[in-house]
Amino acid sequence: MRIFFFLSIFIFILGCTTVEVTKEVIKATSSVKKTFEEILSQEEIQKIEKEEVKKEKEIIEVEQEKQKTIIKTQQKLAEINFIGKTENQIKLKIGKPKLVRIDDPIYMLRYDSEGCRLFIFFNNNLINKRAEYFEIRDDTGELLNAKQSLEQCYREFNLIK
Repeated sequence: MRIFFFLSIFIFILGCTTVEVTKEVIKATSSVKKTFEEILSQEEIQKIEKEEVKKEKEIIEVEQEKQKTIIKTQQKLAEINFIGKTENQIKLKIGKPKLVRIDDPIYMLRYDSEGCRLFIFFNNNLINKRAEYFEIRDDTGELLNAKQSLEQCYREFNLIK
């Protein structure tokens, strides 16, 4: 009978140990599972962010192409072309600019009227600066691409009558 009692206690103790080990294994397993899910979710988040960045880049590229097209159209429609003119020639024609800005290597003149802004860009590294680029925008910053709008802007700067 004593042997039966000792075997019962021994099996009971072993059983308790097995339960404790099982509990620890379950805790470890859930911890590993949670960490793995976090890593997966971070990878998914990074994948989503990369896709969003790619979409934003595409939108920016499309917008830049649109603006390049508008500027080319604008310069074709321009009755007065500023490219190749010196700063003094431009100032004699239009007057003193509202803003002069230097962001090496770019030197910019901005002229403001009621409804439009004229931007003229020069290469600041050259001794004899000549206008290399110009664009005309409305008062909200949108590029003008209609001939009537450009003509109205020229009238506001007294460049045509």
